[in-house]
Amino acid sequence: MSETAWAVDGSFFAQRLSGIQRYSIELLAALDRIVPPGLVEIVTPQGVTTPQYANIKVVPYGTHRGGVWQQLDYPRYLKRRGAKGLATCNVIPLFGFRGIAVVHDVCYRARPDFYTDPRGRLSAAWHCLQYRRIAQRAERIITVSEFSKSEITKYYGVPASKIDVIYNAWQQMERAVPDETVFAQHPELKPGEYYFSMANLLKNKNFLWVLRAAKAKPDAVFAIAGGGSLAAEAERLGLADLPNVRYLGYVRDGTAKALMAHCRAFLFPTLYEGFGIPPLEAAACGAPQILVSDTPCMREVYGPSAAYIDLNTNPGNVDAVTPATAPTAALLARYSWAKSAEKLLRILLQG
Repeated sequence: MSETAWAVDGSFFAQRLSGIQRYSIELLAALDRIVPPGLVEIVTPQGVTTPQYANIKVVPYGTHRGGVWQQLDYPRYLKRRGAKGLATCNVIPLFGFRGIAVVHDVCYRARPDFYTDPRGRLSAAWHCLQYRRIAQRAERIITVSEFSKSEITKYYGVPASKIDVIYNAWQQMERAVPDETVFAQHPELKPGEYYFSMANLLKNKNFLWVLRAAKAKPDAVFAIAGGGSLAAEAERLGLADLPNVRYLGYVRDGTAKALMAHCRAFLFPTLYEGFGIPPLEAAACGAPQILVSDTPCMREVYGPSAAYIDLNTNPGNVDAVTPATAPTAALLARYSWAKSAEKLLRILLQG
Protein backbone atom coordinates (compact mmCIF):
# COMPACT_ATOMS: atom_id res chain seq x y z
CA MET A 1 0.00 0.00 0.00
CA SER A 2 1.21 3.50 -0.81
CA GLU A 3 2.35 5.71 2.07
CA THR A 4 1.56 8.81 0.03
CA ALA A 5 -0.81 11.32 1.61
CA TRP A 6 -3.25 12.97 -0.79
CA ALA A 7 -4.57 16.47 -0.21
CA VAL A 8 -7.67 17.43 -2.22
CA ASP A 9 -8.24 21.00 -3.35
CA GLY A 10 -11.56 21.57 -1.57
CA SER A 11 -12.20 25.12 -2.73
CA PHE A 12 -15.10 23.83 -4.85
CA PHE A 13 -17.20 23.58 -1.67
CA ALA A 14 -17.45 27.38 -1.79
CA GLN A 15 -18.59 27.40 -5.43
CA ARG A 16 -22.07 27.23 -6.92
CA LEU A 17 -23.08 23.67 -7.67
CA SER A 18 -22.68 22.55 -11.28
CA GLY A 19 -21.63 19.27 -12.85
CA ILE A 20 -17.97 19.70 -11.95
CA GLN A 21 -18.69 20.41 -8.29
CA ARG A 22 -21.25 17.61 -8.20
CA TYR A 23 -18.64 15.15 -9.44
CA SER A 24 -16.19 16.23 -6.76
CA ILE A 25 -18.70 16.11 -3.91
CA GLU A 26 -20.23 12.74 -4.79
CA LEU A 27 -16.94 11.05 -5.64
CA LEU A 28 -15.37 12.09 -2.34
CA ALA A 29 -18.47 11.02 -0.38
CA ALA A 30 -18.26 7.55 -1.93
CA LEU A 31 -14.49 7.44 -1.43
CA ASP A 32 -14.89 8.26 2.27
CA ARG A 33 -16.77 5.00 2.78
CA ILE A 34 -13.86 2.86 1.58
CA VAL A 35 -10.64 4.84 1.99
CA PRO A 36 -8.17 3.96 4.77
CA PRO A 37 -7.96 6.73 7.40
CA GLY A 38 -5.01 9.04 6.84
CA LEU A 39 -4.71 8.52 3.10
CA VAL A 40 -6.84 11.46 1.94
CA GLU A 41 -7.39 14.96 3.31
CA ILE A 42 -9.53 17.77 1.96
CA VAL A 43 -7.94 21.20 2.26
CA THR A 44 -10.28 24.20 2.15
CA PRO A 45 -10.15 27.94 2.65
CA GLN A 46 -11.11 29.08 6.13
CA GLY A 47 -14.83 29.16 6.87
CA VAL A 48 -15.93 26.81 4.08
CA THR A 49 -18.68 24.36 5.00
CA THR A 50 -18.06 20.72 4.09
CA PRO A 51 -19.87 17.43 4.73
CA GLN A 52 -18.97 15.26 7.72
CA TYR A 53 -16.59 12.44 6.78
CA ALA A 54 -15.66 9.25 8.59
CA ASN A 55 -12.23 8.59 7.08
CA ILE A 56 -11.28 11.79 5.27
CA LYS A 57 -9.91 14.65 7.34
CA VAL A 58 -10.93 18.23 6.48
CA VAL A 59 -8.21 20.84 6.99
CA PRO A 60 -9.10 24.58 6.84
CA TYR A 61 -5.96 26.39 5.80
CA GLY A 62 -4.69 29.72 4.53
CA THR A 63 -5.83 33.32 4.42
CA HIS A 64 -7.20 33.72 0.88
CA ARG A 65 -10.31 32.66 -1.05
CA GLY A 66 -11.16 31.52 -4.55
CA GLY A 67 -8.54 31.42 -7.25
CA VAL A 68 -5.93 33.16 -5.11
CA TRP A 69 -6.29 30.43 -2.49
CA GLN A 70 -5.86 27.76 -5.18
CA GLN A 71 -2.71 29.36 -6.52
CA LEU A 72 -1.05 30.38 -3.23
CA ASP A 73 -2.41 28.68 -0.11
CA TYR A 74 -3.12 25.24 -1.55
CA PRO A 75 0.39 24.62 -2.96
CA ARG A 76 1.84 26.04 0.26
CA TYR A 77 -0.09 23.41 2.19
CA LEU A 78 1.07 20.63 -0.15
CA LYS A 79 4.67 21.61 0.48
CA ARG A 80 4.24 21.92 4.24
CA ARG A 81 2.40 18.60 4.50
CA GLY A 82 4.62 16.77 2.04
CA ALA A 83 1.46 15.58 0.31
CA LYS A 84 0.48 15.07 -3.29
CA GLY A 85 -2.41 17.05 -4.68
CA LEU A 86 -5.72 15.86 -6.03
CA ALA A 87 -7.40 18.66 -7.99
CA THR A 88 -10.86 17.67 -9.25
CA CYS A 89 -12.13 20.80 -11.02
CA ASN A 90 -9.93 21.46 -14.10
CA VAL A 91 -7.55 23.75 -12.20
CA ILE A 92 -4.18 23.22 -10.53
CA PRO A 93 -1.69 25.66 -9.01
CA LEU A 94 0.58 26.88 -11.77
CA PHE A 95 3.55 26.22 -9.48
CA GLY A 96 4.18 23.82 -6.62
CA PHE A 97 1.82 21.03 -7.67
CA ARG A 98 2.55 17.34 -7.99
CA GLY A 99 -0.18 14.75 -8.10
CA ILE A 100 -3.40 14.04 -10.00
CA ALA A 101 -5.69 16.47 -11.82
CA VAL A 102 -9.19 15.89 -13.14
CA VAL A 103 -9.92 17.43 -16.55
CA HIS A 104 -13.63 17.13 -17.28
CA ASP A 105 -13.34 18.32 -20.87
CA VAL A 106 -11.23 20.56 -23.09
CA CYS A 107 -14.10 22.50 -24.61
CA TYR A 108 -12.23 25.80 -24.39
CA ARG A 109 -9.51 24.35 -26.63
CA ALA A 110 -11.68 22.24 -28.92
CA ARG A 111 -14.37 24.86 -29.57
CA PRO A 112 -12.87 28.36 -29.44
CA ASP A 113 -15.82 29.53 -31.54
CA PHE A 114 -17.95 29.31 -28.39
CA TYR A 115 -15.89 32.00 -26.66
CA THR A 116 -15.78 35.09 -28.84
CA ASP A 117 -16.73 37.93 -26.50
CA PRO A 118 -14.03 39.53 -24.30
CA ARG A 119 -15.05 37.64 -21.16
CA GLY A 120 -15.23 34.36 -23.06
CA ARG A 121 -11.83 34.85 -24.65
CA LEU A 122 -10.30 35.63 -21.27
CA SER A 123 -11.87 32.54 -19.73
CA ALA A 124 -10.70 30.40 -22.66
CA ALA A 125 -7.15 31.72 -22.32
CA TRP A 126 -7.07 30.86 -18.61
CA HIS A 127 -8.49 27.38 -19.08
CA CYS A 128 -6.23 26.58 -22.02
CA LEU A 129 -3.27 27.65 -19.88
CA GLN A 130 -4.53 25.28 -17.21
CA TYR A 131 -4.93 22.40 -19.69
CA ARG A 132 -1.35 22.88 -20.85
CA ARG A 133 -0.02 23.12 -17.31
CA ILE A 134 -1.91 19.98 -16.26
CA ALA A 135 -0.56 18.12 -19.28
CA GLN A 136 2.96 19.18 -18.28
CA ARG A 137 2.82 18.86 -14.49
CA ALA A 138 0.23 16.29 -13.42
CA GLU A 139 1.59 12.82 -12.74
CA ARG A 140 -1.73 11.38 -13.87
CA ILE A 141 -4.89 12.83 -15.36
CA ILE A 142 -8.40 11.64 -14.62
CA THR A 143 -11.24 12.44 -16.97
CA VAL A 144 -14.89 11.47 -17.25
CA SER A 145 -15.22 9.66 -20.59
CA GLU A 146 -13.20 7.90 -23.24
CA PHE A 147 -14.18 10.74 -25.56
CA SER A 148 -12.67 13.32 -23.25
CA LYS A 149 -9.59 11.14 -22.87
CA SER A 150 -9.14 11.11 -26.64
CA GLU A 151 -9.54 14.89 -26.78
CA ILE A 152 -6.85 15.46 -24.14
CA THR A 153 -4.50 13.23 -26.11
CA LYS A 154 -5.43 14.93 -29.39
CA TYR A 155 -4.93 18.52 -28.27
CA TYR A 156 -2.22 18.20 -25.63
CA GLY A 157 -0.26 15.12 -26.62
CA VAL A 158 -0.76 13.36 -23.29
CA PRO A 159 -0.17 9.60 -23.67
CA ALA A 160 -3.35 7.59 -23.23
CA SER A 161 -1.52 5.46 -20.66
CA LYS A 162 -1.31 8.52 -18.39
CA ILE A 163 -5.08 9.15 -18.40
CA ASP A 164 -7.71 7.25 -16.40
CA VAL A 165 -11.46 7.45 -17.00
CA ILE A 166 -13.70 7.71 -13.92
CA TYR A 167 -17.33 8.23 -14.88
CA ASN A 168 -20.01 10.40 -13.34
CA ALA A 169 -23.05 8.73 -11.76
CA TRP A 170 -26.60 9.47 -10.66
CA GLN A 171 -27.24 8.21 -7.12
CA GLN A 172 -27.48 11.76 -5.73
CA MET A 173 -30.96 11.90 -7.21
CA GLU A 174 -32.06 9.01 -4.98
CA ARG A 175 -31.61 11.30 -1.98
CA ALA A 176 -33.65 14.13 -3.49
CA VAL A 177 -37.25 14.40 -2.33
CA PRO A 178 -39.51 15.30 -5.27
CA ASP A 179 -40.95 18.79 -4.87
CA GLU A 180 -44.34 18.61 -6.56
CA THR A 181 -45.24 22.19 -5.62
CA VAL A 182 -43.74 23.29 -8.94
CA PHE A 183 -46.90 22.05 -10.65
CA ALA A 184 -49.11 24.23 -8.47
CA GLN A 185 -46.89 27.18 -9.29
CA HIS A 186 -47.02 26.32 -13.01
CA PRO A 187 -50.39 24.63 -13.66
CA GLU A 188 -49.73 24.71 -17.40
CA LEU A 189 -47.15 21.94 -16.84
CA LYS A 190 -49.39 18.89 -17.22
CA PRO A 191 -47.75 15.58 -16.28
CA GLY A 192 -46.62 13.71 -19.35
CA GLU A 193 -47.28 16.60 -21.71
CA TYR A 194 -44.34 19.03 -21.39
CA TYR A 195 -40.74 18.88 -22.55
CA PHE A 196 -38.11 19.69 -19.97
CA SER A 197 -34.55 20.93 -20.34
CA MET A 198 -31.88 22.51 -18.16
CA ALA A 199 -30.04 25.33 -19.86
CA ASN A 200 -27.54 28.10 -19.30
CA LEU A 201 -25.86 30.73 -21.46
CA LEU A 202 -22.86 28.57 -22.40
CA LYS A 203 -22.97 28.01 -26.15
CA ASN A 204 -22.22 24.30 -25.90
CA LYS A 205 -25.56 23.75 -24.12
CA ASN A 206 -27.34 24.75 -27.35
CA PHE A 207 -30.23 26.66 -25.78
CA LEU A 208 -31.10 27.84 -29.29
CA TRP A 209 -32.13 24.32 -30.34
CA VAL A 210 -34.69 24.09 -27.52
CA LEU A 211 -36.18 27.44 -28.50
CA ARG A 212 -36.43 26.35 -32.13
CA ALA A 213 -38.10 23.13 -31.03
CA ALA A 214 -40.63 25.11 -29.01
CA LYS A 215 -41.37 27.36 -31.98
CA ALA A 216 -41.82 24.33 -34.23
CA LYS A 217 -44.24 22.64 -31.80
CA PRO A 218 -46.53 25.44 -30.53
CA ASP A 219 -49.09 23.07 -29.03
CA ALA A 220 -46.59 21.62 -26.54
CA VAL A 221 -45.15 23.33 -23.46
CA PHE A 222 -41.39 23.57 -23.03
CA ALA A 223 -40.16 24.06 -19.46
CA ILE A 224 -36.61 25.37 -19.21
CA ALA A 225 -34.73 25.52 -15.92
CA GLY A 226 -31.43 27.26 -15.39
CA GLY A 227 -29.70 30.33 -14.12
CA GLY A 228 -28.71 33.37 -16.09
CA SER A 229 -30.81 35.63 -18.26
CA LEU A 230 -32.29 32.97 -20.51
CA ALA A 231 -35.25 35.15 -21.49
CA ALA A 232 -32.89 37.97 -22.44
CA GLU A 233 -30.80 35.54 -24.48
CA ALA A 234 -33.95 34.34 -26.24
CA GLU A 235 -34.69 37.95 -27.18
CA ARG A 236 -31.16 38.39 -28.50
CA LEU A 237 -31.66 35.25 -30.60
CA GLY A 238 -34.91 36.60 -32.03
CA LEU A 239 -37.02 33.97 -30.23
CA ALA A 240 -38.49 35.96 -27.37
CA ASP A 241 -42.09 35.70 -26.14
CA LEU A 242 -42.74 32.16 -27.34
CA PRO A 243 -46.10 31.50 -25.63
CA ASN A 244 -45.34 27.83 -24.96
CA VAL A 245 -41.99 28.38 -23.18
CA ARG A 246 -41.79 28.61 -19.39
CA TYR A 247 -38.56 29.84 -17.78
CA LEU A 248 -38.32 28.31 -14.32
CA GLY A 249 -35.02 29.80 -13.18
CA TYR A 250 -32.52 27.86 -11.11
CA VAL A 251 -34.19 24.80 -9.55
CA ARG A 252 -33.04 22.60 -6.69
CA ASP A 253 -32.68 18.84 -6.95
CA GLY A 254 -36.15 18.13 -5.53
CA THR A 255 -37.84 20.33 -8.10
CA ALA A 256 -35.68 18.94 -10.90
CA LYS A 257 -36.60 15.41 -9.83
CA ALA A 258 -40.31 16.14 -10.01
CA LEU A 259 -39.96 17.85 -13.40
CA MET A 260 -37.86 15.00 -14.79
CA ALA A 261 -40.23 12.33 -13.50
CA HIS A 262 -43.31 13.83 -15.11
CA CYS A 263 -41.99 15.26 -18.36
CA ARG A 264 -42.81 13.94 -21.80
CA ALA A 265 -39.10 13.93 -22.62
CA PHE A 266 -35.89 15.44 -21.29
CA LEU A 267 -33.95 17.45 -23.89
CA PHE A 268 -30.16 17.71 -24.01
CA PRO A 269 -29.06 18.98 -27.45
CA THR A 270 -25.47 19.67 -26.37
CA LEU A 271 -22.82 20.63 -28.88
CA TYR A 272 -19.88 19.50 -26.73
CA GLU A 273 -19.56 17.63 -23.41
CA GLY A 274 -17.03 15.63 -21.48
CA PHE A 275 -19.83 13.47 -20.06
CA GLY A 276 -23.18 15.26 -19.78
CA ILE A 277 -24.80 14.25 -16.50
CA PRO A 278 -28.33 15.80 -16.66
CA PRO A 279 -29.85 13.14 -18.97
CA LEU A 280 -28.47 10.43 -16.66
CA GLU A 281 -30.13 12.15 -13.72
CA ALA A 282 -33.34 12.44 -15.75
CA ALA A 283 -33.26 8.71 -16.50
CA ALA A 284 -32.71 8.00 -12.80
CA CYS A 285 -35.76 10.12 -11.94
CA GLY A 286 -37.99 8.23 -14.36
CA ALA A 287 -38.11 10.47 -17.42
CA PRO A 288 -39.83 8.37 -20.09
CA GLN A 289 -37.48 9.60 -22.82
CA ILE A 290 -34.11 11.29 -22.93
CA LEU A 291 -33.21 13.07 -26.16
CA VAL A 292 -29.52 13.84 -26.60
CA SER A 293 -27.38 15.08 -29.45
CA ASP A 294 -25.82 12.49 -31.73
CA THR A 295 -22.17 13.00 -30.82
CA PRO A 296 -19.41 10.51 -29.96
CA CYS A 297 -19.53 11.46 -26.28
CA MET A 298 -23.29 11.04 -25.99
CA ARG A 299 -23.15 7.72 -27.85
CA GLU A 300 -20.47 6.50 -25.44
CA VAL A 301 -22.31 7.55 -22.31
CA TYR A 302 -25.91 6.77 -23.24
CA GLY A 303 -25.64 3.95 -25.78
CA PRO A 304 -28.98 2.53 -26.94
CA SER A 305 -30.92 3.97 -23.99
CA ALA A 306 -31.29 7.47 -25.46
CA ALA A 307 -32.97 8.95 -28.50
CA TYR A 308 -30.51 10.87 -30.70
CA ILE A 309 -30.80 14.28 -32.34
CA ASP A 310 -28.75 14.69 -35.51
CA LEU A 311 -27.85 18.34 -35.19
CA ASN A 312 -26.57 18.41 -38.77
CA THR A 313 -30.05 17.78 -40.14
CA ASN A 314 -32.39 18.65 -37.28
CA PRO A 315 -32.53 22.37 -36.44
CA GLY A 316 -35.26 21.92 -33.82
CA ASN A 317 -37.72 19.04 -34.13
CA VAL A 318 -38.32 16.80 -31.11
CA ASP A 319 -40.08 14.25 -33.30
CA ALA A 320 -37.29 13.81 -35.87
CA VAL A 321 -34.96 11.74 -33.69
CA THR A 322 -33.47 8.26 -33.76
CA PRO A 323 -35.45 6.46 -31.04
CA ALA A 324 -33.92 4.58 -28.13
CA THR A 325 -33.71 0.82 -28.56
CA ALA A 326 -33.08 -0.19 -24.93
CA PRO A 327 -34.57 0.72 -21.55
CA THR A 328 -32.66 2.82 -19.05
CA ALA A 329 -32.15 0.05 -16.48
CA ALA A 330 -28.91 -1.11 -18.08
CA LEU A 331 -27.79 2.50 -18.43
CA LEU A 332 -28.27 3.16 -14.73
CA ALA A 333 -26.56 -0.10 -13.78
CA ARG A 334 -23.44 0.99 -15.63
CA TYR A 335 -22.75 4.03 -13.47
CA SER A 336 -22.37 4.38 -9.72
CA TRP A 337 -20.33 6.58 -7.43
CA ALA A 338 -19.29 3.45 -5.55
CA LYS A 339 -17.68 1.98 -8.68
CA SER A 340 -16.05 5.30 -9.49
CA ALA A 341 -14.68 5.66 -5.95
CA GLU A 342 -13.24 2.15 -6.06
CA LYS A 343 -11.32 3.02 -9.22
CA LEU A 344 -10.09 6.29 -7.71
CA LEU A 345 -8.90 4.48 -4.58
CA ARG A 346 -6.91 1.99 -6.67
CA ILE A 347 -5.19 4.91 -8.42
CA LEU A 348 -4.40 6.68 -5.14
CA LEU A 349 -2.97 3.54 -3.59
CA GLN A 350 -0.52 3.27 -6.46
CA GLY A 351 1.00 6.52 -5.20
